[in-house]
Amino acid sequence: MERELGAFEHLYWLYNQFCPLDFATVAKLEGQFSVNQLRAALQQVQQRHPMLRVRIETDAMGYPKFVETDAEIPMRQVARVEDQQWQQEVAGELSRSLDWQTEPLLRVVLLQSETESELIIVCHHTIADGLSAVYITRDIIQGLAGKQFERTDLSAAVSLESALPGSEPYPDKILKPTDYLPPQSRCSPPHIRPVVLSTELTQHLIQRSRTEQTTVHGAISAAFLLALAPQFANPIRCLHPVNVRSQLSLPMPDGVGIYFCFCVTSHSLQEGSKFWDIARSVKSQLSQIDIAQQLIEERQLRQPIVAHLTNAAAYIADLRSQYPSHLTVTNLGRVDMAQQYGNVRITALHAPVAMPGVDGGLTLGVVTLGDRLALTLISTSRMEGCERAATTLLSKGVKHLEQAVE
Repeated sequence: MERELGAFEHLYWLYNQFCPLDFATVAKLEGQFSVNQLRAALQQVQQRHPMLRVRIETDAMGYPKFVETDAEIPMRQVARVEDQQWQQEVAGELSRSLDWQTEPLLRVVLLQSETESELIIVCHHTIADGLSAVYITRDIIQGLAGKQFERTDLSAAVSLESALPGSEPYPDKILKPTDYLPPQSRCSPPHIRPVVLSTELTQHLIQRSRTEQTTVHGAISAAFLLALAPQFANPIRCLHPVNVRSQLSLPMPDGVGIYFCFCVTSHSLQEGSKFWDIARSVKSQLSQIDIAQQLIEERQLRQPIVAHLTNAAAYIADLRSQYPSHLTVTNLGRVDMAQQYGNVRITALHAPVAMPGVDGGLTLGVVTLGDRLALTLISTSRMEGCERAATTLLSKGVKHLEQAVE
């Protein structure tokens, strides 16, 4: 079975070829299981989520389509020797984009010792968003505990624009030039710096954010905007990917696909800018955006562009210039996931570990599992001392959070 890529999927497929946008989810696990058990669980999850059993090929006119494949999800096992090892493994994985032509658009790495392991799932952004990868992680671990899934047809994995209320005829397509596809992209490994906040700090942050009439997302954004402020001139722009599953006309509670949109906030920070004022500004700016209307306008804009695009490189360069940002904060919120599955327990979750969409940008992945919030900072800067700078920035951001709830 096959289906054409939707306009948003098409654009992410293109973008990923010029600038890798693959991302990872990392689950730290306790409890023993075998590689064969993991392979069986991956096969089960492929049955449930059709986007995990597709590759992409182009048709006679040069347009991409998802084509089902019988190939298994690529997996490799690595001996786990220390706690920070997963960061180097993920950095290496993200530096080389997935081969969308020949295999499923995700791969799995298992770091395993006698007592602990990290399950790393790397996804191509054309088939999944951050929440999708969390659902995939949950289902894999359920599979390890013996859960069986029924097969879902590819037709159930609808594109974002197809799931929006209302419909519009797709524009007539033009023939693509023969040099339409650029080569598979490579980049330098990113710098990854994670931290899991204490239960106490997580709870204080939730309670104080409510008291200050803002959100945890606003508070986290404020902390890292303040940490970045000395490095950039005003205004500082922050990109916020927003889950849009509630805006869709089709139920998509835990479907795998790209079901989000970007929202931008802008901040002019001065010496003495107040933490909670910035947090409230983030919330206020985001609340003023009509997500449903933005999605409809994006569909009206993107579909004709994709149908008539002849110069992919020029368009992607233009697209990158339209979303200049100093920081991207992707907050998946409190995930609806148990921590114990049979003899396997999830003790920590880092998601999404995502490549910044612009050169020199920073991405902050945020997720709350149980009663602890995890932050993962990703930087792609190649300047001397950038690893130390990323560590310092994460420390400053956490310090701002700690001081804000004192």
